Amino acid sequence: MITVVGAGKIGGAIIDFLSDSYDLAVIDISSESLKKIEGAKKYKGSVIDNKDVIERSQIVISALPGSASFETIFKIINMGKSVVDISYMEEDPFVLDKISKEKGVLFIPDAGFAPGLSNVLSGHLYKKMDSIKKIEIYVGGLPQKKIPPLDYTITWSVEGLIDEYTRPARVIKNYKVIKVDPLETIEPFCISNLGSFETFISDGLRTMLKTIKIKEMFERTLRYPSHMQKIRLLRDLGFFSKEKINGCSPYDVTLYILEKLRLNVEDMSILLVRGFGKNTTDLFIYDKYDSEKNITSMARMTGYTAAIIGTMALEMDEYGVYPPEFIGMDEKKFNYLRRSLKKMDIVINESSQI
Repeated sequence: MITVVGAGKIGGAIIDFLSDSYDLAVIDISSESLKKIEGAKKYKGSVIDNKDVIERSQIVISALPGSASFETIFKIINMGKSVVDISYMEEDPFVLDKISKEKGVLFIPDAGFAPGLSNVLSGHLYKKMDSIKKIEIYVGGLPQKKIPPLDYTITWSVEGLIDEYTRPARVIKNYKVIKVDPLETIEPFCISNLGSFETFISDGLRTMLKTIKIKEMFERTLRYPSHMQKIRLLRDLGFFSKEKINGCSPYDVTLYILEKLRLNVEDMSILLVRGFGKNTTDLFIYDKYDSEKNITSMARMTGYTAAIIGTMALEMDEYGVYPPEFIGMDEKKFNYLRRSLKKMDIVINESSQI
């Protein structure tokens, strides 16, 4: 049995992918969220409340927000179960390497869209290309059309979104890890057949800062033109500050307001990973909202990737922390993931030029 922790949109997409082939359980503290799930046995509460369910599981896929992930994953590993996690947790996943090995289990962190699939493609280019010197990642989850007033709509966690704009971003420059202001350099970027975007540096390299030895590497997130100017204004005016004023912070108010931008609109996902060596190689994915199943592209890209990695983990012999870029470095594992995504109409396109 595979157990999914978290019955939100991503958890639902994971279950959608796995339900035809696996016995599934889902755990969530929300009865309302559980009601929307089909194809899995439902258990209300935390992983501790449902310890017996975890103990019966072959593997656990965690689809919780980053703020709740570390503690939950630590508990699952302590129960002797392998975990695949989609969240962007603040903690360094490698701190769980020792206990994972002691328990004889596997922990695959950052196993979603970006980080996640972006790591897999980066790892693949790093292993495959001759004399690779630089990797660029361009990624975005966007509404298919501009949505006023910010030319954007919320497709994932509001907290995570604000963090992207405020958290110092780590990049690799001249083989060294450095931190930069994410909004310091906003650059135009054009993708053939999709149009013009703006990009900002985002803190998505995560585990790759330790596992990929390269001269230069960065991730830039895509937004529609003019969005970043509005975000920079909000930040500079203090709307993202967590300092309390009469018991409430501007950050809390901004969270509340931005949550209202979570509209039911058709979204799209873009991922371009470009490697520079003796030649230049692009790996490119473009995905759109699934109107038949009413599943967002962000949920498809994140949930389906995690589900596939979860099925791979069932057959893996490794213990400890195993970041997703290692999947890209393993030709057999990479091809399995690529074929599995293609069955869901998520295609990894490859092109090279000298």
